[in-house]
Amino acid sequence: MKAAARSLFAERGIEGTTVRDILTVAGEKNGASLNYYFRSKEELIRELTVDVFRLMDDRWNAQLAELDRQGRPLDIRDYVRILVTSSDTSDVEDEPTTARLSEAITHHRYHLVREILKEHRLNAYDVILGRIAALMEDMPRPILRQRLLLLTRYLSSVFALYEASRASNAQPRSVQLPQGADLGNLVDTAVGILTAPVVDADPGEG
Repeated sequence: MKAAARSLFAERGIEGTTVRDILTVAGEKNGASLNYYFRSKEELIRELTVDVFRLMDDRWNAQLAELDRQGRPLDIRDYVRILVTSSDTSDVEDEPTTARLSEAITHHRYHLVREILKEHRLNAYDVILGRIAALMEDMPRPILRQRLLLLTRYLSSVFALYEASRASNAQPRSVQLPQGADLGNLVDTAVGILTAPVVDADPGEG
């Protein structure tokens, strides 16, 4: 049932998926099955949220540990590359849904995401953003906070679109990314979001 829900939430979004849809795809004839296993659709969403962000936290932590083992000075690009290379989960999922599911849950249940990250101590993403922020001490804090949010939304959206294009076997040029190749251009544009010159900042903001 969780697999059916993951697929449907990834394809149709959380609000566009009903309990009946999940039961139908899961092949459950008993209309009370979801409530029996998960108590409610919201509890099912909670379990999937834990699964998705635990997977991503493990990937981020593994790459952070590898960077730290290198014992060299690290820059913004090093941390952005972790976020980029971790976002494509096709290496661990036969039918990837994590990018779209993460996007859907974050968009519709942001407070739930923050609650679960704190409850389960899934803090690798915050560690990465904190290290990036420490390398950008000269940027005004309100601008930096906004750019970190833009970075998050940019990568989340790009990989959700990329995953959707692969799931449908369509490769529109607007979301096509090289498979098995260096994602340097995506890293470059993500770094650019963070480091572009501050030109039109409102001095009173924040």
